Amino acid sequence: MRYDDNKPKYIRYGIYALAIGLSFLLQSSAVAFPEIFGARTFLLLPLSVCIAMHEREIPAAIFGAFSGLLWDSVSGIEGFNAVVIMVLSAVCSILISHLMQNNIVTAFVLSAGTVFVYELMYIIVNFGFGNAGNPIKQVFVFYLPSFIYTMVFVPVYYYIVSHIFSRYKTE
Repeated sequence: MRYDDNKPKYIRYGIYALAIGLSFLLQSSAVAFPEIFGARTFLLLPLSVCIAMHEREIPAAIFGAFSGLLWDSVSGIEGFNAVVIMVLSAVCSILISHLMQNNIVTAFVLSAGTVFVYELMYIIVNFGFGNAGNPIKQVFVFYLPSFIYTMVFVPVYYYIVSHIFSRYKTE
């Protein structure tokens, strides 16, 4: 196999890495996407899901881990995001390749499931060790509005990743 055969794939991977980096900067910046009634958007989750929907399991897991490592750099729980997003990305890729069709409805379903599982695991880890106050209040005040705020970006990411994948597809 020659390098020229995989050149579109490497360009696509580079664009994905830049998109993850830009989304991380936007997610971490309070100016780019301000909190709405205390809710924050988790941009890296739908982006990781959309990338996983278009890639095989190993690249999906690697990009999920990259997203999680970036998020861990500003997070309080070391390694949590990297492991969780890596596993969720690999699962999404496996579901698309073996069970589901790749379309916008599936992107919403998988993104909703991913955000739900991520938030549930974060609540269990965070509140399970007594790090915060009332978890029921936090669910309705922060996590549910953040879930809705995050889901707004699913179609944007899906169409961007679909365009990148179709433009730089390897034969």
